[in-house]
Amino acid sequence: MLGRRGLLAAAALLAAPPVHGQPNPWDGWLGTYAGAARFHRAIPLEDIFPPPKAPPENYDDGTPFALHFALRAAGGSLAVWLRIDGGPMQTDERGETMAFGPVTEGVAILSSADARAMPRTASLTVRPNQLGTEALFAHADGSFWRRHFTATFTSAGADVILWVFDATGTRARTWRGSTIRRG
Repeated sequence: MLGRRGLLAAAALLAAPPVHGQPNPWDGWLGTYAGAARFHRAIPLEDIFPPPKAPPENYDDGTPFALHFALRAAGGSLAVWLRIDGGPMQTDERGETMAFGPVTEGVAILSSADARAMPRTASLTVRPNQLGTEALFAHADGSFWRRHFTATFTSAGADVILWVFDATGTRARTWRGSTIRRG
């Protein structure tokens, strides 16, 4: 026999709306993207205060190059495959895959990678309409370079920005482009 409190608790449970898993923000982004990027600019990162009003900029080759990426669900998080066909952050022909752990407060840490040049560390940042990866790569001589990849999703694909920071941290080079979702 149920007491009055038991009946009230049972009624509250029956009246409660069903619990559904909250969709991941990236569910609509999964798929393959293809497009091109071109050099945007290089800016010296000068440690001067106050910063110059017009920092000197270096311009590089503006020839566009192919850029491909794919996103797939991986154990509650994302795996990002990236192939870059030009610039100093060019990948090999098969590209590279970075799988990330669970996203906590919009950030995930690298859990595994499949690439010829393996990143020493990497992280994933997820925002409502954007994702970004940051990866640190080491050269054989002990120097390193850091690459940022950001995709801002549009109705047709994604606008992308690639940032590369040199080993001394004195210069940032950027490339911008657009991709179309292929599937």
